[in-house]
Amino acid sequence: MGWLQRCYEAYERNLPAVGKPTVRRGKYEPPMLLPVAHTTQKVHAEISLSGKGDFCSARVLRPDEMTTVIPCTEESSARTSGAVPHPLVDKLQYIAGDYEARGGPRKSEWNAYLAQLHAWCDSPQAHPAVRAVLWYIEKGCLIEDLVRSGVLIADESGRLLDKWTGEKEEMPPIFRNLNSADQFETFVRFRVDGDLLSEDRTVWDSFTQYYLAQLTSVDWCYAQGEKMPVSLLSPYKIRNAGDRAKLISSNDSQNFTYRGRFCNAQQALSIGYETTQKAHSALRWMIGRQGAQNGDQTLLVWGTQDEPVPPLEADTLDLVARGQDDLEDFYEQEPAPEQAQIQTRQAFAQRFNKVAQGYGAKLDAHSKISVMVLDSATPGRLSVRYYRELSGSRLLANVLDWHRSFAWELRYRKTETQKNGKSVFQSIVFWGAPAPADIARAAYGEGVDAKLKQQTIERLLPCITEGKPLPLELMRSAVRRASHGAAMEPWEARKTRSIACALVRGYYHRTRQEDYTMAVNENCNDRSYLFGRILACADQLESWALYDKETKSVSRPTNALRLEAAFALHPAKTTALLRSKLLPYLERLIKAGKSDYANRLMLGLMDRIPPEQFNDQPLSELYLLGYASQRAAFFEKNQAAEETAENTDAEETVE
Repeated sequence: MGWLQRCYEAYERNLPAVGKPTVRRGKYEPPMLLPVAHTTQKVHAEISLSGKGDFCSARVLRPDEMTTVIPCTEESSARTSGAVPHPLVDKLQYIAGDYEARGGPRKSEWNAYLAQLHAWCDSPQAHPAVRAVLWYIEKGCLIEDLVRSGVLIADESGRLLDKWTGEKEEMPPIFRNLNSADQFETFVRFRVDGDLLSEDRTVWDSFTQYYLAQLTSVDWCYAQGEKMPVSLLSPYKIRNAGDRAKLISSNDSQNFTYRGRFCNAQQALSIGYETTQKAHSALRWMIGRQGAQNGDQTLLVWGTQDEPVPPLEADTLDLVARGQDDLEDFYEQEPAPEQAQIQTRQAFAQRFNKVAQGYGAKLDAHSKISVMVLDSATPGRLSVRYYRELSGSRLLANVLDWHRSFAWELRYRKTETQKNGKSVFQSIVFWGAPAPADIARAAYGEGVDAKLKQQTIERLLPCITEGKPLPLELMRSAVRRASHGAAMEPWEARKTRSIACALVRGYYHRTRQEDYTMAVNENCNDRSYLFGRILACADQLESWALYDKETKSVSRPTNALRLEAAFALHPAKTTALLRSKLLPYLERLIKAGKSDYANRLMLGLMDRIPPEQFNDQPLSELYLLGYASQRAAFFEKNQAAEETAENTDAEETVE
């Protein structure tokens, strides 16, 4: 079953939401599930009429009032430069009988608009409030009334001003609404006897029934399998109100859009008008509610019964946070997790398991989940780059497996908190999988090209939703960048290294069924893993010697970090070089009476590598896990030593 059918079903399940605004956090306006044969339009002015079609008043709309639901035909909803009137709400070129007299720069389409409005008002589906608009429009004095009301601004000769040339502070509201564009681009909506027609459901139903009765081209709907009036033009405004790209288009009859296999567009695809209207409206509505935008790319996940679904574009930290919002009723049934710090692995694991349990209670084998990725290669064409339908239980199992298999300690996230009345950013430590967008940055740099990042996210989606193996070159690209950490800012180097470790761990788990954790694997005798631990020992030994107790930091990058890229390519040669560079630091530690544990461990690890393997053959990506695990072990050892020293000092102070 295709996306059209699934979107159509989503519309039918949410009929009570038709015409109601939706709350959405984001830069675009909240979307709306639209009635059939309707679209949205930015409208700049409003005219109030009596029930007999007499002019009462007019006003300029506020920015938050401008988005308006308007009736449309197939032709008018897809119009670009052609002169095709909307049935009720339109701009002055169509609805003003005095358009040319007031200096309109284009040909007036008033007669075409009137003829279309007459046909609606003369039909059995006519609405009395729409008749009042018709009676008013027939008078042909719309611009005159708007000028007299101060909505539009005319010059001394009565012609509308092309642009405002006065002081910016004195600019009339209509020019602000139009962003200083031509006043002739003003769209006008109507209110009759105090009722706004664009919010009147009886007016919506009147036009929908009228327009469906006018459609005469009947054929098989490929989505529904029934004969019905079919659509020749498909809607746009899918990803946002300014989106001009279409998912279905057959207006190119000269080239090879469908020629070569079909004689006409209907043979390639035939869709019922009501089906495509409802499916596109539902798709637009769901993207606005729950879609993830990444430039031109849009990721959408939805369920058959509007079940809460885990976000696919999120890292594990966002999965946990989003899950607690999506599963509010689940958390009401059972005690909510403590709102304590999540700076320990155990606490974070408890919250993750709680969210997994909550999604598991909502998603079962009977739930049908659709995953869809949309992208546009050109401004006018939108493509479905990825589409899958899965059972809810399978999707959840694959998503949770991703977050567990690719889990590593990640420290690059921050949260804004208030401290002493000021906003401060606090680092967050969590154990889980990185977000696909962060993986793209780790593999190709923080300034990765937008298209490359989108392609990387698309390649990662099957790994998350279907449990497929991670692309090998993507993992190795992140490892290569991690080995050049000395050339990055410290925060970027830490972020890249931790994400690369997560990818290596997940790759080996899925592809080779080998499990690695952040704990040092003392039983692992892999050459690359041992060399990675040796590099960590060299790094730690020099760090101990350079550590400044006052600043609690190391003054410069260690030789181990600066030589890491060379170490990965020529491990034996670089190890010998590091040993010679470490001698002064080892002597400093011994003279200061500090531990030489890192040196002794380094020598022991070198002895574990067989002589025939102690060569300059390049290391595999496993060296990164050996390095990171050994560094984590040193960190825990140092932390324990500091806590012991603090406790000793405290006891001495008490005595």
